[in-house]
Amino acid sequence: MLGSVLIASTYSLVVDVGLGTDGDPWVFQVGAMSGKLISILLYLALAHPEFRQRHVATLLLRRAFGWLAFWRLAGDSPERRKQRRSAVWILASGYSQFSITCFVWSTRFVDTAVSAIVVGAFPALFVMLMGRQDRALGGGGRYRRLTKVDGVTMTLAFGGMATVAWGAAAVVDLEGALWRTLVGVFLAAAATTGGLLSAKSFKWGVYRARETGVTGLGSESALVLISYAAGTLLALPLIAGMAVTTGWRMSNAGFAMALVCGLVVMFPANILFIRANLSTRRLSVNNLIYAEMLFSLLWLWMFTTIDVGNPTLVFAGAVTVIVANVLSAGVGEWMIGKANHRRRGDPVHR
Repeated sequence: MLGSVLIASTYSLVVDVGLGTDGDPWVFQVGAMSGKLISILLYLALAHPEFRQRHVATLLLRRAFGWLAFWRLAGDSPERRKQRRSAVWILASGYSQFSITCFVWSTRFVDTAVSAIVVGAFPALFVMLMGRQDRALGGGGRYRRLTKVDGVTMTLAFGGMATVAWGAAAVVDLEGALWRTLVGVFLAAAATTGGLLSAKSFKWGVYRARETGVTGLGSESALVLISYAAGTLLALPLIAGMAVTTGWRMSNAGFAMALVCGLVVMFPANILFIRANLSTRRLSVNNLIYAEMLFSLLWLWMFTTIDVGNPTLVFAGAVTVIVANVLSAGVGEWMIGKANHRRRGDPVHR
């Protein structure tokens, strides 16, 4: 997960360089998503030849794009029910890919820091949804049950991230009018729900692994990626449409950088995020995502002329995020257990 956070944190820097002085964020997003889609297809073709088997490929195509024939799915047979569930999960993945536009829109109504704080609730919501659907993921027991300590660490990590976002803004301006503030916060929340729905892709991946008989951590991760790829194909025309309506302002060099961003930033960050959540029993590993903003600010501070509004708040938020991650990693529980052993006079095993 730390690798995912470090790679994803460079996204802001690449966007800043790629957009230049007059680039269009919609066009950049088209290039980045296209690059990510190319990466996913290359990865699946080279690393997972088992998906090219006729019966597996046919099933995956039917599950991934069967929503196109959703109107034909009458009846209650098991196959039809599977098809309807798959359609819902793929459409949810499509919305989660498109939801970045909601974040961009929200910054036109409220300060970017405010939007970042609202959108930053995604990891906690993701963890809660993953915990709820654990019974469906491999029959239950994949993840350790969430505890009060997990709740505290998620709250601490989110609070630290919010403090960093607030401190990084030179001036946080809600732009006066109540309706503008409400619209901005609503759009930011829409982006958050889009991220939340991405948790459904994990369920889709595990179901498909079970159905195709292609099991294992690598295959499950790849199947989740297939869901993301199908969602990207759904969202890409919508974002391209937004880019066309705004004039498609982007140099060739900027668009090339966007493609590279999708290839070497978005795709690796996605696959590491997926594998981290499929290979650990602790969903609280997602608290590391809150450190992404810290690293993003660090790269921007090192390589651009960004101004930090309140360094004290940024530092306090950074310390809070670090403390939350230390606790979520189980160090807090280990220290408590060690102290209890000493009180009872039991030997402490190293």
